[in-house]
Amino acid sequence: MTLIVDVANFVGMAPGTAVRKLPNEYAADAQTIRIQSGNLEAWKGQEAVSATLAGGIVRALFLYDNTHWFSRNVVTNFIGSPAAQDPFDRVYFTEAGGYPKVTSNLIATGSDPKPAASYRLGVPAPDTAITASVNEDAGADPENFSDDETRFYVMTFVTEYGEEGPPGPVSAAVELGSPSTESVDLTLPGLASNPYNVNRKRIYRTITTGDGTDYFLVAEVSLASNSYTDAIGPVEGDILPNGVGKALDTVDFDLPPETMQGLVMGINGMAAGFAGNEIAISAAYLPHAWPLDYRRATEHEIVGIVPTSVGFVVGTKGYPYVLSGIAPDSMSSEKLDTMQACLSGGSMVDMGEYALYASPNGLVAATSGRAELITEKIITRREWEQYQPETIHAYRYQDKYIAFYGDAAGDGSGVGGFVYDPATNTLFNLDFYATAGFNDIETDKLYLVIDGDLIEWDADDENLQSYSWKSKLFKGPSVAPSCMKVYTESPADVSVKLWADGQLVLDVAALTNEAFRLPSVRASEWQFAIAGTASVQRVSIATKMSDFE
Repeated sequence: MTLIVDVANFVGMAPGTAVRKLPNEYAADAQTIRIQSGNLEAWKGQEAVSATLAGGIVRALFLYDNTHWFSRNVVTNFIGSPAAQDPFDRVYFTEAGGYPKVTSNLIATGSDPKPAASYRLGVPAPDTAITASVNEDAGADPENFSDDETRFYVMTFVTEYGEEGPPGPVSAAVELGSPSTESVDLTLPGLASNPYNVNRKRIYRTITTGDGTDYFLVAEVSLASNSYTDAIGPVEGDILPNGVGKALDTVDFDLPPETMQGLVMGINGMAAGFAGNEIAISAAYLPHAWPLDYRRATEHEIVGIVPTSVGFVVGTKGYPYVLSGIAPDSMSSEKLDTMQACLSGGSMVDMGEYALYASPNGLVAATSGRAELITEKIITRREWEQYQPETIHAYRYQDKYIAFYGDAAGDGSGVGGFVYDPATNTLFNLDFYATAGFNDIETDKLYLVIDGDLIEWDADDENLQSYSWKSKLFKGPSVAPSCMKVYTESPADVSVKLWADGQLVLDVAALTNEAFRLPSVRASEWQFAIAGTASVQRVSIATKMSDFE
C-alpha cells in the first residue's frame, strides 16, 4: 500500500505546536468536533428549552426542582440544600454586588423571572440583652440560702425555616431566693429590620447539673412577643424540670461575610465562599451558620472556589490553595507551590479529582499536594492570550471543559468558545458565545444561554451540528497522488478540501462516494479538511485505488 497521507485517528488541536510538527491525528484547526473512540463525529443539535429568563444579559442559571429555571443578570453561585428531605427545598446563593441569600419553595416560584423572592442568608444575634425581674415569694424564708439560685438569660432568633442564630448579650444576673415558688418576668429585645425571615424567638436560661452549667431552652415565642414570664422551676438533682428543652448549641453560628461570593457545596454538607482573601466555611449541613473559627486566610485575594473529593481548591491572584478535611472544624489549608494565578473565578470547574482554571499561561489542574499547567505542551502563552483567559467562564460536560470567552466589555458580546478534552490533552473551538450555563449533574445535561435564549447542548437528534477538522501539513517527496478516500457511511454528509503546496486543488461540497479521483497535481506538501455531520473513521490519500483497504 502506497499511502501519501493516512489519518486513522482524530483528536483536537495543539495550537502551540507548528502545523508541520503535529502528530498525524492532531488538527491544525478544529471546530465543534466530537471525538468518540478516535472517530470524527458531530454533536447533536442545540434544542430550545421553554423558560422565562431574566431580561437583559443572563449571567447565571440554575435548574430548580427539575422544573423551574432561576436566572440572574450578575455572576451568581447557587447551591441546593444539604439537609435531608428539606421540606422547604431551599437554595442558597451569592451574587456579585449583593449579600448572600436564601430562597425556598415558599417564595421562589411565584412569578418570573425566578427566583421570585429571597431572604438574606443567616440569622442575626439580638443586639441587646433580655431584662429580667423576679416575682418574689413573700412567704419564702429569707434566711434559707440553701435553695437560692442565680440565673442568666439569653435569646436567639429563629427563621420560618427553623434556622437558629447565635445568642445575644447575656442578661444581668437574676437572683431567686425561692426558685420553686418564684417566677421571672422577661422583657425581650426585638429586631429592628427583618430581611432574614425571622419569625420567632427562643429563650434560654442557665441550669446547673452534675455535668456543669449550660443554657437550656425554656420557651419559644413569636417574633412580635416582647415579654415572657418564666415559671419553670429549678433542677431537682440532675433531672431537668418539666418544660426545659435542648441545650443552646448555636453560640458560634455567625452570619456569613456580607460581601461573600463564590458559594459552593463541598463534601459532608460543608458550604464555602470567600470575601477578599478570606475563605468562609459553614457549619456542616447548616448553610445559614458561618462560625468565625472555621475561616481561613490566603496570601492573595481569592478569585474562586471549587469543591473536590478532598475538600476545596481555592484560586487566588497568586498561589492556589487546597483546603482538606472531612469536617469544617478540622480543615487544613495548604498553599500549593505553583505561581499560577487564577484569572477568572468563572473559569474554575470541578473535574472530579481536581479543579481546572484559567491562568495567564493556560489551564491549571489543581488538587491536594500539587497544581500543574496541564496545557503547557499544547499551547503557549501567546496563543492562550487569544482566548482572553480573564473573561473565561466554563462548565463540565461529559468530562470535558466547555468554555466561553471574550466579553471584556461586559455587554454580552463574547468572541466564542472552546472545548478542552483532558483525555487527549487537545482542544477545539466553538463558533458561538454563551453568556451563562448550567450542568445538571443528575442527567449530565448542559444548558446554555445563547443570544438570550435557553438551549440544551447536544440534544437534537434530527439536526446535527456541523463540524470541521483540518489536518496537519504533511510534507515529503514531490508526488502526484491520484485518489482519496474518506471512510464514512454517509459520504453525502461530508465535504472535503485539499491543498497542494498551499494551493486549494479540491473543494467538494458533498461527496458521492467514499473513494474518488484527485486532480493531476504534483506537490511535496499536502493538507486536507473535512467538514459535515457524518461520522468519519479514516482519511487516506494514495497513488492508486487499490491502495485503499
